[in-house]
Amino acid sequence: MPGAGLTASVISAAIAGRLPGPGTVYLGQNLCFKAPVRPGDTVHATVTVKELVNERGRVSLGTVCTVDGRVVIDGDALVMPTSRKSRPSTVTG
Repeated sequence: MPGAGLTASVISAAIAGRLPGPGTVYLGQNLCFKAPVRPGDTVHATVTVKELVNERGRVSLGTVCTVDGRVVIDGDALVMPTSRKSRPSTVTG
C-alpha cells in the first residue's frame, strides 16, 4: 500500500514525543492496514496504554490511526520507556 510506512510513522512520532515520551525504546510493533490514505489526508494517531509490565520495564500500547474518523491502521506496540531522570525536562515539537 503506497504511503503505508509514512502513515505508520505518525504512531512513532506520538510514542516518541508524548507517550511514553523521549528516550522510549521501540521493542516491537504490529500493524493492520485497514484503508488507504491519500495525499492531503490528515492522519490522527491515538496511543493508549494497554498494560504496564513493571517487572520487565515494558509498556504494551494500543495504536490506531484514523482519517476523518475512519480507522486506517489498527495495531499495538511494545516499548521500554526510560526513567524520568534521564528524560529531557521539556518536549518540543
